[in-house]
Amino acid sequence: MHVAELSEKHRGELQLATERALQQWAKDIFVPAQILEAMERVLLFLKQNGGASKQARHVTSLAFVVGEQIVQLGGWKWMSVSEDGSLNPAIVSPDGKRAALLIDLVTLWLSGEARGSVGTLTRACLDQQQVEPHDGVISL
Repeated sequence: MHVAELSEKHRGELQLATERALQQWAKDIFVPAQILEAMERVLLFLKQNGGASKQARHVTSLAFVVGEQIVQLGGWKWMSVSEDGSLNPAIVSPDGKRAALLIDLVTLWLSGEARGSVGTLTRACLDQQQVEPHDGVISL
């Protein structure tokens, strides 16, 4: 896996997309755990209303909101993580040993190709020893 810092430009775009999504889906919610609960409901709604192909425009912003809450709760960091060195915003654990490829994972959730939830992902990310493995958390 190729892991690299996000550029200033990409960090800014990620932050802007996250803020817009929060205004749309979690307006007036400011506690990360409550935002994650709201994103679980958004994910269920999107899945029931067309899946990944119909909801493609929402995948990235939903992934960014979920990732940002895990960053705030667990000290994870936004990085680019990909097989080929291309840009792929993801979150990396504080020790740099694990990553969650959130855009890919949200796409798989919406298409029904992956099990799990925002809650199980969050628990897996915040668990230092990763006692509860999760398909969305990979070893680096």
